[in-house]
Amino acid sequence: MHGKTLALRLRLLFALGLAVSLAAGAQSGGEIVLLEPREPIDGVWSHSGFRNRTEYSQVEIGGIAAIRAVGRSSASGLHRELRFRPADFPWLEWTWRVDKLQERADIRVTGKDDYGAAIFLLFGRPGLLRRDVPTLSYVWTNDKLRVGDTAASPHHPGTSRSIVLQAGTQKLGQWLRERRNIVEDYRRAFGVDPPDTVEMIVLWTDNDQTGDPVEAYYGRIVARSK
Repeated sequence: MHGKTLALRLRLLFALGLAVSLAAGAQSGGEIVLLEPREPIDGVWSHSGFRNRTEYSQVEIGGIAAIRAVGRSSASGLHRELRFRPADFPWLEWTWRVDKLQERADIRVTGKDDYGAAIFLLFGRPGLLRRDVPTLSYVWTNDKLRVGDTAASPHHPGTSRSIVLQAGTQKLGQWLRERRNIVEDYRRAFGVDPPDTVEMIVLWTDNDQTGDPVEAYYGRIVARSK
């Protein structure tokens, strides 16, 4: 990411009152829908960033509805406010796919931290009196990291950690299904229990640092009770 970090950008948006306040999404029984790709992006998601704009659009590929992200020497993402308790909905499930991945990126290094595909969960809302909030992300990146590695943000090492779920090019062009326990992953990444609530989700694909081509797809995302 270029210049100001994601947390700082979102903090400024909230301070200016530009972010759209939304409910957690459709809740039915034991699940909450966090991303329904068939819903219009405008009005549900807010687009913010630091440099140029990653192109986010609605598509259907391989019979799966998705939000497509294409880097344009850009650093921007889609975010929405929500509120749910990981203790009640600990399981996060989604599908995603990456077709082009930045060869030179390294999410651990300032000036190289471009993300192929990333889902950020913010445990709080950035504001003028709260600069950083604990943030856990799931990422698809190149083979500079291994599947299962945990990486601290070079900008906010104390509050933002990423877990690598996919690494390298072997599975490019394939739809993959993920299922993660948010509570267990937070403990693993930070060594403590998570805060009570997740209050924002961010989809992020960028290539402003490396300029390497990147193309990713985000399918439906659901938080489940079990």
